[in-house]
Amino acid sequence: MDLRLALQGSLSVGDAFIGVYDDRDFLRYANDAFLRAFELQAGEVATFSSIIRDAARQKKGVRIEAGDPLGFIADVQVRRRLLAHPPRQRTFPVDFVDGRWFWCTETLLVNRWIVLSGTDITLLKTTERQLEGERDRALLMSGVDELTGLPNRRSALARLDKLLTRAVAGDASCCVGLLDLDRFKAINDTHGHAAGDAALCQFARYCATSLMRQAFISRLGGEEFLILFHGISSQEAKVELERILSSIPLIPLAKPSGATLKLSFSAGLAEARSGDWREDVLSQADKALYAAKQAGRGRIEIFQPSARESV
Repeated sequence: MDLRLALQGSLSVGDAFIGVYDDRDFLRYANDAFLRAFELQAGEVATFSSIIRDAARQKKGVRIEAGDPLGFIADVQVRRRLLAHPPRQRTFPVDFVDGRWFWCTETLLVNRWIVLSGTDITLLKTTERQLEGERDRALLMSGVDELTGLPNRRSALARLDKLLTRAVAGDASCCVGLLDLDRFKAINDTHGHAAGDAALCQFARYCATSLMRQAFISRLGGEEFLILFHGISSQEAKVELERILSSIPLIPLAKPSGATLKLSFSAGLAEARSGDWREDVLSQADKALYAAKQAGRGRIEIFQPSARESV
């Protein structure tokens, strides 16, 4: 058996696929695994664009989630050909509608033909997702917010329950603050989610290192934080939060212009009283937070005991 026949024989078995496109992007060769993966018929005339277009419209073969398939194709072609100088090779993962994942290698030859090969990595991807899920569960159980490093919601609520128990026993007063960064969605929309994440991390770090020792700060989720004060009144807690609000450092953006973000927040405070349940005091703090936002944001409001009957 000569080398050519040996190569052809090796490509006819297994799930590893290979396809060869000419310089006009017509599919000139595809082994059986390639035909199965992209749901093509032997001898079918196909181009890179037609394969992607049919996959998007008919939900078959490779998974294409783009709302504008033609725009997606044009964008991919820029990376495949317009910005690429042969010879060059790139690798990337691709998932298919049947749930399989392939690790693909695309080689642009000197004659501008393209060889695309793929190896099934579904088992590895499944294992990766399982490990990610286990990591997330471990972080949750450990009580740490993955992004900011602050205590997470589970940890914060457990801490609140303990403080409420102590308040009922008369050991110490407990004041609960709900804090929400103002117009945070606009930061993500304007500067991107990476900038939003950086802002959350730097704000969390500043609060954790600047708040008085009687304060416990955690991230509930999104741009919302819970601050628990023990041993001080709501008025004292308000003064503390106003100090933090007025001194938040500028957040630098990763841009050549050296642009920065100015953060502000709104907060609601509620002082726990004997007999209050967790849901009671959180609801009161939330009402005060809503009042702060309605009053123009960038301020702290205290829940008034006279409003308890409406909670």
